[in-house]
Amino acid sequence: MVAIPNDMLQAMGTYQRAKDWVQRNVSRFNFNDGVKIKYVAVGNEPFLTSYNGSFINLTYPALVNIQTALNEAGIGDYIKATVPLNADVYNSPPDNQVPSAGRFRSDILQEMTDIVNFLAQNKAPFTVNIYPFLSLYLSSDFPFEYAFFDGQNTVNDNGVIYTNVFDASFDTLLASLNALNHGDMEVIVGEVGWPTDGDKNANVANAERFYSGLLPRLGNNIGTPMRKGYIEVYLFGFIDEDAKSVAPGNFERHWGIFKFDGQPKFPVDLQGQGQKKYLTGAQNVQYLLNQWCMFNPNGRGNISKLGDNINYACSLSDCTALGYGSSCGNLDANGNASYAFNMYFQVQNQEAQACDFEGLATITTQNISQGQCVFPIQIGKPSSGHYDYSYSSMFRFGMVMSGLMFFLMT
Repeated sequence: MVAIPNDMLQAMGTYQRAKDWVQRNVSRFNFNDGVKIKYVAVGNEPFLTSYNGSFINLTYPALVNIQTALNEAGIGDYIKATVPLNADVYNSPPDNQVPSAGRFRSDILQEMTDIVNFLAQNKAPFTVNIYPFLSLYLSSDFPFEYAFFDGQNTVNDNGVIYTNVFDASFDTLLASLNALNHGDMEVIVGEVGWPTDGDKNANVANAERFYSGLLPRLGNNIGTPMRKGYIEVYLFGFIDEDAKSVAPGNFERHWGIFKFDGQPKFPVDLQGQGQKKYLTGAQNVQYLLNQWCMFNPNGRGNISKLGDNINYACSLSDCTALGYGSSCGNLDANGNASYAFNMYFQVQNQEAQACDFEGLATITTQNISQGQCVFPIQIGKPSSGHYDYSYSSMFRFGMVMSGLMFFLMT
């Protein structure tokens, strides 16, 4: 799947621009032993309520133009344009909260009708991103066990028993499609996963529990109450992305089943056989020296400037693990400062001047990790001993590995 970001939707509303994009990003890779492209994602969750309607009028024209360009290029029969949508585009009425009562949101009903009809016309799938974690994160009243596949919470839908929100959300979509006379439309899950840090419910134990329930269901083609059998599902994500926006929440940088250095976080069986085995991690990873940057309360620095220096360090590194309920959320004030300083120090490839902070920090060779709170060491570059680290370089690495995850699951 190749993607068109939301900020390009307006440009794709012009057919020539869409045609040029297809030529540059799809057609030129379409040859024997070339890139296997199945879908073009037109935007990503463009109808999120948090976008305040910014992309509502731009998405459908872009979808039409991209699929038309694919058809004109002679590849539209096997490469389909689709719009990955968040599960918030549909719901059940407040007085009948069951999947069979599902309908598309009233404020986007016309747009959804147009999109669904066009997808059906071109035999393209409906793509939905389903995140049980977000159901838990966004509502304090959401039943915790219902987010997993082995919980005790159930919903009775006229005799059909739902034991988890993934099935319920998927079938709510099917009911919404059925209301538009397209109940048999192919549906793929473009993203599903569980983060491991950045929130009280985002941790390794919950992520392992979630995947341990999800993957056997996929591997055995169990399906959902409304649609038995195989469902095409893509996991999100492969590796943590420490440059990702945290606007939705601090957990956004921690969706990977691999850590930033390519090492697996927990056992996961991608074949869905329920085996507790670790995936093979990155081999021969080189790290920088075993040294850390820590807060020095007895140093020469002015303690009144500590807050500003912590903010500076976190603005140029990743301090999301310090949040409430996160892996480093129990550190004291000194620990918080040390964590922030060390993250910046590692981002700067352990340059000595990166551990000064106006005299408030010092370098130590003693590992200052505390319990589950790991103070990481930067990745090194085998050829030179140093890795030219930047937010963008790690982000690109994460995106490449995320793309590999799509490959592994197909």
